[in-house]
Amino acid sequence: MHTIVDGMAVLRHIGLSCILAGIAVLLLPAETRQARKQTLAEVVAAAGLTAPREAAVEQGRPITSYAVLDDRSVYVLAYYWDLPSGTLEDPLRILSYDRGSGVWKAGQLALAGDPIAHGECVGSILRVRALPYAFLLDTHINPSAGCLLVVSRNLEFRAALYGWYLAAFGEGLIVFQRSEVHFASVHPAELAVCNARTGQEMALFPRKPFQAIRSAYGAKLAEFYRTHQDWCMRNNHPCDPESVDSSVVGEVATSAQEHALAFVISYDAIQEFPGDLKTPPGPGKVVYIYRHVDNEATLEYRELLLSDIEARFGNLPLRSLLEPEKLQQIFGK
Repeated sequence: MHTIVDGMAVLRHIGLSCILAGIAVLLLPAETRQARKQTLAEVVAAAGLTAPREAAVEQGRPITSYAVLDDRSVYVLAYYWDLPSGTLEDPLRILSYDRGSGVWKAGQLALAGDPIAHGECVGSILRVRALPYAFLLDTHINPSAGCLLVVSRNLEFRAALYGWYLAAFGEGLIVFQRSEVHFASVHPAELAVCNARTGQEMALFPRKPFQAIRSAYGAKLAEFYRTHQDWCMRNNHPCDPESVDSSVVGEVATSAQEHALAFVISYDAIQEFPGDLKTPPGPGKVVYIYRHVDNEATLEYRELLLSDIEARFGNLPLRSLLEPEKLQQIFGK
């Protein structure tokens, strides 16, 4: 069972109550907030461990904006020093402890400099995940954006993905959702896959050529935008039929055996605009099923209404659609 300790995490797409709670914390007197800071030694001790000798001089320093992964095989702490300025500054520090070998490792990532070159990645650590070949660190930029840092088991930098984690499977394949512009008139979801071993990224959604459902919806929007340019200007809307409100519903299902994945996209409007005039409604929930995502040359996907999937296969979990026989039915070969 994983235990996650999150010092200043602001979760994405949180409700107003959570935002207000975060503001309330920030408004606490400085001495109250400072009293809550834990030192490096205290955080490590909470897991029943003692920090390595190399960190002995610094064990009494308070840390901030950290996250911990603590499971049966490994302990990982990613943190920043708590500075008097109250700002987060490079480097991001990482400690890992292998419970089997008893070996500590330490690393540092200069997030604002080469080779990462993502100054915006200097943010609170939301979560640490362990994969057989790497550690993944989600950092916070704003409620619609973050960075997913990929480091090797030796704590060496591998990649900085501008987005956040959704799933991982196979030989180093990581599925992530790209960051969005937080305050915008349209919020399109974009999903991609990254090979953590090579650093190569490949777009998954939306993926051209669009199939029937997305194409039909885009055609309706294009006609609306063409005849309502005043609405577009009044609402500062790009009125691009290829950029539409969309959001991931639930988890991403994966199959390492078939190099396949499936997820549900909702095309329901995310932001409402004043007045009675509304854009054409979306198709609701749509299932996207991919296979051969390890090779862009052979990758293929299908787009099906969730209601059609349920009528055809019953109310099954998404992962059931990735079984070889069902994939053959869905792809027709």
